[in-house]
Amino acid sequence: MKLFQASPDRLSNRALDAIQAGRYDQAEKLGQQLLRDYPELFDGHERLGLLRETQGRFQEAADHYRAVLAMIQQDPQGTDADTVQLFTERRDQALQQVKP
Repeated sequence: MKLFQASPDRLSNRALDAIQAGRYDQAEKLGQQLLRDYPELFDGHERLGLLRETQGRFQEAADHYRAVLAMIQQDPQGTDADTVQLFTERRDQALQQVKP
């Protein structure tokens, strides 16, 4: 039983801080926790996509960005066109880096 559950914003910010500091194991755990605790939010996929890009795992990054876009398509309410464009560009840029 969890006594304390961090807010999604706090987890998301901690994951970003870990990525920027090169603490990839911690970033992975935080991203996975976001997916597990807040599956209705795309923050987990966003952070894991960024982590995978940083690690040079571009296909996996694109897959996470694709998951964000699918979530937005399923429930577009509250998501603006700029956000859709951002994740479309991130997906496309990651795919351009995939080696055949």
